[in-house]
Amino acid sequence: MAKAKDKNLTVQIIRDSLIWQHMPDPGLLSGAKLKTYDEMLDDARVGSLFEERVRATENRPVRLKPTGNAGIDGYCDKYVTEKLLRKWTNQLLPGALEYGFRPAEIIWEEKGRFFSIDALIHHRIEQYRFDCEGRMYHTAFGAFPLDDPYKFIVHRIDGDRYNNPYGRSYLRRVYWPWKFKKLGFQFWLQATEKFSVPTIMAIFEQSDPKKAKETAVELAEMIGQISSSSSAALANVKEIKELSMAGSLADFDCLIKACDLQITYGMTGQALANNISDTGTQALGTVQAQTKDDVYENDARAMAYTLQALVDMCIHVNFGEDAPCPEVTLETEDKASFQDVMTAIDRGIPVSRSALYSQYGLPKPDENLEDDAFVAERRAADPFGGYEFADYPETGKKKLRPMRRMIPS
Repeated sequence: MAKAKDKNLTVQIIRDSLIWQHMPDPGLLSGAKLKTYDEMLDDARVGSLFEERVRATENRPVRLKPTGNAGIDGYCDKYVTEKLLRKWTNQLLPGALEYGFRPAEIIWEEKGRFFSIDALIHHRIEQYRFDCEGRMYHTAFGAFPLDDPYKFIVHRIDGDRYNNPYGRSYLRRVYWPWKFKKLGFQFWLQATEKFSVPTIMAIFEQSDPKKAKETAVELAEMIGQISSSSSAALANVKEIKELSMAGSLADFDCLIKACDLQITYGMTGQALANNISDTGTQALGTVQAQTKDDVYENDARAMAYTLQALVDMCIHVNFGEDAPCPEVTLETEDKASFQDVMTAIDRGIPVSRSALYSQYGLPKPDENLEDDAFVAERRAADPFGGYEFADYPETGKKKLRPMRRMIPS
């Protein structure tokens, strides 16, 4: 009987633990529970890394590859511009990274003899449901399926890879570190409020319970009136003790830093490129920065597929389903540094002028202004890279040596 009693007592203690009261099961796949992700973005660490990941895709150059069909290419130049593609990215990517999927209603506009996408309308994320076969429904006014390919678009994160219609939320993997961090701040505040000012306890002896209560009240009032550098005499008091916390408040700082580290790993795949670390080399930090870029490239490739679906809709609605569609590209490859580009130009290696203006943010000269372009004067090409042949009489041979530059007086 004693063993059974002890077992029941243990179960009760675990169930009433303060930690488990604050750490519910994060079943955040659908419904109102998805709004928990909005609260997570209020965290400074989670929010900053989330914005970094979104901007890593939004800031990439996006282009349409011409089809060679004058009508289709002309339509795209007017109604499917790079500015519009960036706008669609901004409307779909953040929600998909946060919730795992981001549906949007497509609003079409008739412009002359063409139709173009006027807007992508978002509805509240908790209004979407999935059935057992993975079909999505909007439940604001009843329940109707999102099965019209020209009326709704859904951007998902890793939905195709794992064969799940609700994708994979970017924030789900860091739920537990975020929750522990939040509790750490809460307990830190409670400990500071409780132990930052020492608590004084007076121990006295009194056999009469009624008299003991009266004496305790009197002692509490007297101790509460004691201020700094004051003195007091307490009668019938056996001992005065100070209540303090075992350990240090700095332990909470270690907990929060550990949670931030796990959040960084979960959201970027590495830590050195986003953390100040006492260990690790610059080379290791460079490798981990590349790891982060590889993770972000996957977001860009997935976004390109969704943008391609929207562009295909525009072409099919206006030119028929057999019409050729321009290819959407988001640049994901590493580009050379500007210094490397300048070195290539100095060495006579051909470089795309349009890429210089688009990828490196150089101000393009105005073709309508005759004197708007500035070009510095260049010396004649040096075939020996700054070296010249010189006579060395002691050997009777000629050798390359650095060219002597004339310094103006």
